[in-house]
Amino acid sequence: MKLRLYVLAMTVLAVMSVVVEDASARFVDYSAPSKFIEVDVHALGGGSSVTQNYRGCFPQIQNLNVNMGYSLGVGARAVFGFRNYLGFGTELDLLLNNYNIDMAVLGSDNMSMSAVFVDNRFYYVNIPVFMSFRFNVAKSVRWNVDAGMYYAYGIGGTQKQRIYRADINEMEELVPQVVNIKTGYFHSRETFINSFNRGDLGVHLGTSLNFGPHLVVGCKFQIGIKNSARENGIINPNIHNYNLHGVIGYRF
Repeated sequence: MKLRLYVLAMTVLAVMSVVVEDASARFVDYSAPSKFIEVDVHALGGGSSVTQNYRGCFPQIQNLNVNMGYSLGVGARAVFGFRNYLGFGTELDLLLNNYNIDMAVLGSDNMSMSAVFVDNRFYYVNIPVFMSFRFNVAKSVRWNVDAGMYYAYGIGGTQKQRIYRADINEMEELVPQVVNIKTGYFHSRETFINSFNRGDLGVHLGTSLNFGPHLVVGCKFQIGIKNSARENGIINPNIHNYNLHGVIGYRF
């Protein structure tokens, strides 16, 4: 009985070792790809925001919050295969981004206080360029890891400002005031604190799974390395865009 159990155990271990060795060999496939170019179309959904140093530039700002807004998009992707495990890819995406800022601003004479609410909405054409590393995790499932850079160009947008201001006049009376402003987002002189450049450049990272011949599910993250605030020659804040998206697509 013990001999039979021993033989059975050794047989199971041998089969498992063969399966693991075979799966390991297939995980990274160095052979030539069956398709030189793979194309998919996809939809994106997630959030967008900015990093900023407004409080460091303007001591009048007492409190500030930057709140991520939704980001939606559609696009297409093409990957040129050098080997089954390695490809060079690019995308063309159209993105709608949103984020908002709220802050409290104290007047320089300490005689006024403003509550400022800024809503930003803008459109980008986004073009990543990346290396794609591809691994076979199952017979019909492939894992893709993308790393590279992106360039984005702003094609339009709006900024809405709501400013609630309270001043103390010479008679020590509190005088409230409400200001509403709507302006363009890019290259506008009326945007709050600073205007914004259209061009943006940054780091692109992504990962996805291919299920079967067509379905693609994944996510990607981008963060700008270029300052998106336009220089005004006096005080220049440092602003960087970032976004995080989930992706679902159809691979041809």
